[in-house]
Amino acid sequence: MPTRLRPAVPGGRAPDADGASDADAAADGVTAEVVTAGSPMADGTPVGADVPRSDPSEPESGQDEPPAGAAPRAGAPEAAAEPAAQETVLLELARPEDARPDSDSGHDVATHDTVLLTPGHLATRETVLLPPRDDLAHRETVLLSRGRPTGVLRPKGAPLPVAALVNTVWAALQTVLPLLLLTVGARAMEGPVALGLSARVALAGWLLGHGVPLTGPLNEHLATLDLPPLLLTAVALWRLSRAAVHTVRALGAQGSGSIRHAALAAGAVTAVYCGLGVGAAALVDGPGILVTPWRAALNFAVLGLAAAGLGAARSGGVVRRLARQTPLLLRDGIRVGLVATLLVMGVGAGAVGLAVAVNGAEASHRLAEFPGGVLGQIGAVLLCLAYGPNLSAWAASYLLGPGFEAGTLPRTGLPVFAGVPQAPLRGVGWLLTVLPLLGGALAMVLLAHRRLRPRRTRQGDVVLPQPNWLRLAGSAAVGGVVAGLLCAAVGYASGGVLRTTSGALRFGPAIWPMAGMGALVVTLGSLLAVAGVWAFTARPGAKRTASVQD
Repeated sequence: MPTRLRPAVPGGRAPDADGASDADAAADGVTAEVVTAGSPMADGTPVGADVPRSDPSEPESGQDEPPAGAAPRAGAPEAAAEPAAQETVLLELARPEDARPDSDSGHDVATHDTVLLTPGHLATRETVLLPPRDDLAHRETVLLSRGRPTGVLRPKGAPLPVAALVNTVWAALQTVLPLLLLTVGARAMEGPVALGLSARVALAGWLLGHGVPLTGPLNEHLATLDLPPLLLTAVALWRLSRAAVHTVRALGAQGSGSIRHAALAAGAVTAVYCGLGVGAAALVDGPGILVTPWRAALNFAVLGLAAAGLGAARSGGVVRRLARQTPLLLRDGIRVGLVATLLVMGVGAGAVGLAVAVNGAEASHRLAEFPGGVLGQIGAVLLCLAYGPNLSAWAASYLLGPGFEAGTLPRTGLPVFAGVPQAPLRGVGWLLTVLPLLGGALAMVLLAHRRLRPRRTRQGDVVLPQPNWLRLAGSAAVGGVVAGLLCAAVGYASGGVLRTTSGALRFGPAIWPMAGMGALVVTLGSLLAVAGVWAFTARPGAKRTASVQD
């Protein structure tokens, strides 16, 4: 007959059959009492007998015996606290098979009945301190690598062609649909809407955002416009980069560091995007708007490969893998050049806003005279926003020194061109030329703060890295070169040409002079920042109590 287990009486226990002490039982595991068959229970009822209950809905716990710590019932015999013929054993938790005591050899825990333990019994049990395991305490600390191991892939999703097609088409629609809605809304305010013509206009703007020249009538003559709105270009490339990220996830190569899978995802997305560009050029090319399909294929292929390659490399962990293999001097130089270029372009954007605010009266007059009424004014504001990054690059080139060519842009009537300067800076205006220098200095200060901030070791100690000033100076020089190359790329992308029957009018910054001045200004500002940080850390009050070589 199987035995029945009851919780031990709180506050004490009887010795077991082998005479084990209370200290041994407390150190070994959980204590329970075993009442053998044929022996009376605490209330005098034999084991196995049916006990009648007055109310079936009343729970069993608390009927036969009071909870732990409660006073005994009135009239209960003293023998109820100590049942006769009890055998106490130890039930161990998570103990190896070879470490079980001999007294448990005759009991099989798997065949014991389930016993309901009330919270009162658990609350009165003593807390047992488990001794530490020496094998865990003396193990060496292992540094786990970030990300997934190289070559380890996640479970795959959709096939590569399907994933590339769906993600790329959705990325293109996210850029084209807002243009289509704006075009349809503008034409709806004028009269009946021709969906075919509206779709052609929206696709033409999408193609222009990728640098595809558009040819149309201008003053009863054909003119070719090659001026991409960089805001639209940035949005399109951002969505294409996200399409490459989702394609890498479909391949299961996210964070794997696999160059092969990143290249496959980028190539598939670029091929689909190039096909979409050629299809859009074929739809737009017609009466009123002329587009060259091979130019659309070339631009979409180059821009698509750049955006998709960057997105796939970052999502696939290739950028992190290559960064670990790049020398720290070169890596810091790239970071300084990128941040400095963004700051210089931000300075240019601030200069554009300041120039428009200073010439606010003329800008308001141009906006009021813009043809088309309220609808035309809304379109003028949207055009100014779309070409805002272009104007920021031109203003940055102007502050750097080389300047830019305006062509016929001031005569277009857009309000933003009211702030185009008519002469070089004079007087206090020269102070604005210091802003790009401060951008390069700020980029180096951010890098120095990153390299010199306190760090915590594996032992938990906080240390201050010892700066390597020679390496920081080398990073400043590399950052200047990187900033110059980025300025050349931005200057080339922001400029354009308007070709008419009378000739070609160029507008935009002077590319190579802008690149040279950008490299010089960023390098000078970064070196001045290194000297400033050195002077700040070498002052008498800056004591480095604990330091390590960075």
